[in-house]
Amino acid sequence: MSRNDQILVKKYKGKYYVFSVMAESWSKTNSLNIKEAEGVFKTREEALIFAHDYDNKDKWGGSEYGVVEERLSKDGAKVKIVNPI
Repeated sequence: MSRNDQILVKKYKGKYYVFSVMAESWSKTNSLNIKEAEGVFKTREEALIFAHDYDNKDKWGGSEYGVVEERLSKDGAKVKIVNPI
């Protein structure tokens, strides 16, 4: 069975957030709670370094789709970060 996951780097309000997510749409809006981020960084470069390290440390040998920026890799769907109240 396929894992169907990816590490997503997404820019939001001037910072870069790293998430471990499904690689294709899971709802109409594909919202991510900011509190579920694996890490938050000031620069894209810092976020990408962390994302690759995080993916490489996965006990299953890394996510199926690796590190992807801004969108879901399987269907290219947009992802919206929500800031919880």
